[in-house]
Amino acid sequence: MALKNVNLIKQINLDKVRRVIKENKKATKPQLANLTGLSVVTINSLVELLLGNGEILVDELEVSSGGRPATIYSFNEEYSMALVIYTNEYEMKDLTHIAVVNLYGEVIEVNKIALDEISEYSFDLTIDKMLKKYPNIKLIGIGMPGQEIRGKMENSDYISLEGKAFVEHLRKQFQIPVVFENDVNAAVLGYCISNQCEDKNVIGIYIPEKYPLGVGIFINGNMYKGKDGFAGEAKFLPDEFDWNNPTFVSENISVALKKLILTFTCLLNPDILVIYRENLTRLSIDPIIEDCKKILKSEVMPDVVVSNIFGEDFAEGIKQISLKPFEPKWQR
Repeated sequence: MALKNVNLIKQINLDKVRRVIKENKKATKPQLANLTGLSVVTINSLVELLLGNGEILVDELEVSSGGRPATIYSFNEEYSMALVIYTNEYEMKDLTHIAVVNLYGEVIEVNKIALDEISEYSFDLTIDKMLKKYPNIKLIGIGMPGQEIRGKMENSDYISLEGKAFVEHLRKQFQIPVVFENDVNAAVLGYCISNQCEDKNVIGIYIPEKYPLGVGIFINGNMYKGKDGFAGEAKFLPDEFDWNNPTFVSENISVALKKLILTFTCLLNPDILVIYRENLTRLSIDPIIEDCKKILKSEVMPDVVVSNIFGEDFAEGIKQISLKPFEPKWQR
């Protein structure tokens, strides 16, 4: 028991040092001791461990007016990297984005490809190539429509993925961790991070041009996914609206938006409701909001935001989700 406690304390202290040097980018041992509250003796041993496994690097010697100059250590942001793969519709085409990101979330390389069909094997050659080019990639993050329910892809816009153990295939094929997130969930998280509104309850409604809609729910600082990750599959709402018919949706978009605004305001009463749809303008949605106010009191209506940067919010969200496993377990 005593040994377990010693190891736990050591891990907590290591994570303190990791967090501090990441936040400050560079530090000397005395600075680390001051910022963490740990003794210089403890810092000496922890720095040697982090230096030995490559998490930190010797940067330079501190300029000194007298005495022995202190060594400055820098955070190695490329000690671990994530390979982030996410798909979205843009101008009626399915685009796949493949990005390598470091521990600061900086994009080292990004490529875009258009695929006619997406199956469980579509990314194998690309992943293999990137792993060889960047051996410090230690995790694959996947973002796309649908959910992984009990190991199988469900409600996917990509027919060839439906019912397939896509994520498990990647884990077995490449022997590294793989995280998966639904596209709209990731986009709503990205919106909250980019707009610094993580203290708000936010609903994101994404209505693509050629696929059914999806909804992301951010409540009390976290994504709400439900028991199986099925929360937000609004295309199954019993509203007698044919969400599987893109032409019908386009011709009746005003009716659709009114139904959605009223439904999610009544069910979840969010602070912010973000509507993602290409070519949708604020001017076109203002009359719909006024119609909603004839049914619901203005005080309960959310701040309705019209956005055409679904791809940007999605990219930010899936990047942060992919990097989260690398964060120190013991934050403070």
